[in-house]
Amino acid sequence: MNILVTDSWLREYLETDATPQQLKDCLSLCGPSVERINKVNNDYIYEIEITSNRADCASVYGIAREAVAILPRFGIKAALKQLKGGRMESFRVKESNHLPMEVSDPEIICNRIMGVVMEVDFMKPSPAYIKDRIEKSGIRSLNNLVDITNYVMLELGHPSHVFDYDRIKTHKFLIRFAKKNEPIETLDNKKYLLNSEDVIIDDGTGRVIDLPGIMGTENSVVNKNTRRIFFFIESNNPVLIRKTSMRYGIRTMAATINEKHPDSELVKTALLRGIELYQELAGGKVAGELIDIYPRKSKPTTIKTTIEFINDRLGIVLKKSEIVSILESLSFHISEQNTSLEITPPTFRQFDVTIPEDIAEEVARIYGYHNLPSKLMSGEIPVTNRPKILDIEEKIKQILKYWGHTEVYNYSFISGELIAKANLKTSAHLKVANPLTSDIEYMRISLIPSMLDTVARNQFYSDNLQLFELANVYLPKKNDLPDEVPILALSNQNNFYKIKGFVELLLKEVGIAGVKENIPSNQNDFAGTWSHFWHPKQTVSLVKSGKIIAYIGKIHPAISQNFQIKNALYLAVLNVEILVDLSNPAKSYIPIPLYPAVIEDLTIQYPPKTYIGPLISEIYKINKIVKKVEMVDHYHNSTTLRITYQDEKKNLKSEDVKNVRDKILQTLTSKYKITFKQ
Repeated sequence: MNILVTDSWLREYLETDATPQQLKDCLSLCGPSVERINKVNNDYIYEIEITSNRADCASVYGIAREAVAILPRFGIKAALKQLKGGRMESFRVKESNHLPMEVSDPEIICNRIMGVVMEVDFMKPSPAYIKDRIEKSGIRSLNNLVDITNYVMLELGHPSHVFDYDRIKTHKFLIRFAKKNEPIETLDNKKYLLNSEDVIIDDGTGRVIDLPGIMGTENSVVNKNTRRIFFFIESNNPVLIRKTSMRYGIRTMAATINEKHPDSELVKTALLRGIELYQELAGGKVAGELIDIYPRKSKPTTIKTTIEFINDRLGIVLKKSEIVSILESLSFHISEQNTSLEITPPTFRQFDVTIPEDIAEEVARIYGYHNLPSKLMSGEIPVTNRPKILDIEEKIKQILKYWGHTEVYNYSFISGELIAKANLKTSAHLKVANPLTSDIEYMRISLIPSMLDTVARNQFYSDNLQLFELANVYLPKKNDLPDEVPILALSNQNNFYKIKGFVELLLKEVGIAGVKENIPSNQNDFAGTWSHFWHPKQTVSLVKSGKIIAYIGKIHPAISQNFQIKNALYLAVLNVEILVDLSNPAKSYIPIPLYPAVIEDLTIQYPPKTYIGPLISEIYKINKIVKKVEMVDHYHNSTTLRITYQDEKKNLKSEDVKNVRDKILQTLTSKYKITFKQ
């Protein structure tokens, strides 16, 4: 995530003479990367990239804390100023002024919950400095009551929320899981039906009044009539926050921070700072006991390591005193035990520093990666087993490219409109819970709709588009992740025999022989080959070992018409997973023949509905000197076959060829009722 921090705000916690440019350079080398500095009026705004494991840096105070550890490494003095906020004892309320508020979390969903009821004067615009700082940080200023919660979040790094106390009629908060399809309307007036994994707050009557950690609701937000508020902070379950936020596409800054597990100890600091600001900016008076529910108090893991271990990982030799100094500058507690170190990270680093390698990384970055020597690795290079499918996929792509095909890339997601055009059902597809647009709403179960759409969009640029796509399709499984099946689809316009030839040669190149041709049945035999896609009289399937490898055929005219494809279109769809299982990368050496071949053309006529493939297969069986049979011409029920005869041991005589030819004609006549044309 990226955050925006103003220089003037940063220096309220950071005492240093470093210029903005020096801050940018030093932080970028050893800590959060400062992408750029923008000057606005008399202030500077740092745009800082925060990695997902460093939620502790997602605030003004967090950046100041990092700068104090980093700047001295570059000879620049820096000190951390005292954190603002009051003391718990100063906010105690007299019993006579007590306003009741009950918060319960029976399922212990939250790690920590804190809150306090306060009386305020009235809602009004925030002071200029508050408005200026939060808007320069990328958040719109609304009013003093709401702006304080955002100000605390930006300053300290923990989200908070404010409710209108009087709009919560029961004065109760029940934190629970939502019911399936339970309705909610967020404060931006958007309505959602919730999932049973979503965490909500209801007022004890079943009325949902908050989507905690993400966004408030319209029915409890403060307004111009608000005179009493409930200032509330909870340290929620980061996994649940992430899932809910992504499920509904509610990507608030609060959700982005909460899903990274901010420090539960920070909740108290943020609450006290918020109370102080409400007193200062809204005439706030504490009107209830401070609520603090802390059922899951986690403790940082103490990590044992040695100086030798750290230096070995860095590739240099640092003194113990320097390593200890670096770690202490990051607020780590160090205990020396003989030759080892026992290191306890601060609570705000407890979730991303858990093993000795993390300690070595912290030392390396503060010491400066730029100061580490450049050395080649020593030792043996690890050998990994490359998946066989990658080799096959690369080979297929290379082959098709050199045969004149163009590879296309389509999204793995398609629209409901495209599914309907392909005469498929959306119910057969997995639906994305929060699609960015309707064009990428469903995970595709076939490459054919995307290929047809690509051909339709590009058909006016060429009369014969030879395209191919090799990608996964996603077949739903009940209560499990989908099956991801790699599929190859290739297209050819106007020529069935050409695309069939491409497929046969491709199979030969990957070492698959002995493939049989079948007329496909009216069923889906493998991923994405529904029968309605194909012309029933101009489609074949290729089979080996009982497995269907490919479908080759003409796209059904009704489907072509749906996509407004002007010419006949032939597609081939191959299951790459099966290709990998059947492929044989070993090549057989066949020496160049010593004796010449005899080549002749035979034109035959056969009855209707005779398939030429089985007929050619029959010719190969007749004699081993038949080396090659090609179909070179075809008209109605008449076909010209080019037959190559060759013997590895001798020159063929006319009599040898005649005997085999006669046997061919005799077999085909008796089995297929063919006639021979001279």
